[in-house]
Amino acid sequence: GYAALMSVWLRRQIMQDEHIPPRRNAGARLSARFCQMVSDRFATGAPMAAYAQSLDVTPTHLTRAVKSATGKTAADILTERVVHEARNLLTTTDHSAQDIARHLGFGSAAYFTRYIQHHTGQLPSKLRKPKP
Repeated sequence: GYAALMSVWLRRQIMQDEHIPPRRNAGARLSARFCQMVSDRFATGAPMAAYAQSLDVTPTHLTRAVKSATGKTAADILTERVVHEARNLLTTTDHSAQDIARHLGFGSAAYFTRYIQHHTGQLPSKLRKPKP
């Protein structure tokens, strides 16, 4: 998935950039751990701050490290992963928006609908592929 690709990219960057100071490598390693964690746990509905806590860093430190390594904030990566999975489920399954919302850790189908509309500009029903 997306987070796995990001993790591979980060590992390659670390190997290519051996001349980078250790502090930067630590940030890249933290980013890779975060991306792997997102890949494993994105459907729990946990906020970015919970990931930071699991990694024993502050949300601010995690965001800075991830932004430095990827150009995106930690929250952006988490959001992109959730939206990617929502799009995937909406286009490849017949599951209801409520079932998808529950699967992705949303408290309600209404919140899921607002979240998807905010991040994609479309309602979940519009993201579904038309039936032939």
